[in-house]
Amino acid sequence: VSYRIVLTKADKIKASVLTEMKALTAEEARKRPAAHPDIIVTSSEKGMGIPELRAAVLEAIG
Repeated sequence: VSYRIVLTKADKIKASVLTEMKALTAEEARKRPAAHPDIIVTSSEKGMGIPELRAAVLEAIG
């Protein structure tokens, strides 16, 4: 079963920390064959990444 990783609450940390966290997460995800290579970063307060998350869900359900 494949899966996507979503980092939520992106508005709660500094941009530099978020960039580092996304890179570290992507590095770990590359070790998992079932993990989708793209990491989605979201913030519901700012609306960041929500369209991308919706598109990923629609793609997953076919």
